[in-house]
Amino acid sequence: MRIRRLTLATEDLEGQAAFWGGQLGVLVREDGGDAIEVRLRDSTIRFRRAERGVDARYHFAINVPADSIQAAVAWVRERHELLSFGGDAVRTDVGAGCVYFLDAAGNVVELIASPHIGGGAGTFGPEFLIEVAEIGIAADDTDATCAALREFFREGVYWGGGPGSLLTAVGDRHAVVIVAPSGRGWIPVDLPAHPLPTEIVAYGEEPRELTLPEGPYRLGVEPGVG
Repeated sequence: MRIRRLTLATEDLEGQAAFWGGQLGVLVREDGGDAIEVRLRDSTIRFRRAERGVDARYHFAINVPADSIQAAVAWVRERHELLSFGGDAVRTDVGAGCVYFLDAAGNVVELIASPHIGGGAGTFGPEFLIEVAEIGIAADDTDATCAALREFFREGVYWGGGPGSLLTAVGDRHAVVIVAPSGRGWIPVDLPAHPLPTEIVAYGEEPRELTLPEGPYRLGVEPGVG
């Protein structure tokens, strides 16, 4: 599974443009007057101005090359404050190196250096932000939401979903949609997960669309190389 485009709401469009484009140096383009596009190497994160009164804060993750997590830590730390995970900047208990920070809108952003992700040589920079790796969504009926995601994206459960697990990740080693019960906190700051407007478009051969009422969650598949 490869995510082509992720669209999220934000209460601070101008702040997001300044953070992702100015502080981090990622390519940012305006998309009309009410949206911007943050261009990763193989994915686009689109931030759209939220409706008034919507507390639009998400968890999402970005893949970076294997063995680059320490370089990613140094790169982010020069530009922005990192979040602590168990007293350390790097999380290593999931088979990958992970580092977390809050962007200008308060989203919990994670950079993941998994051993199967290539694509990095030289000094770490914005071009090392490869693609969307995770997007977290919340649901009151997690079983139904997971079933709909699996059927639409034609993917299985990558991790979680078993007895005692509050999270279910649908997808594969490149990208997953993480379904959480409403109210559960996203680590490492315990940001409450709530249904929020989200659009997830994956690469695929057969174009199709589906809207799930919670959120609402708009799902899509578009042709392309992923």
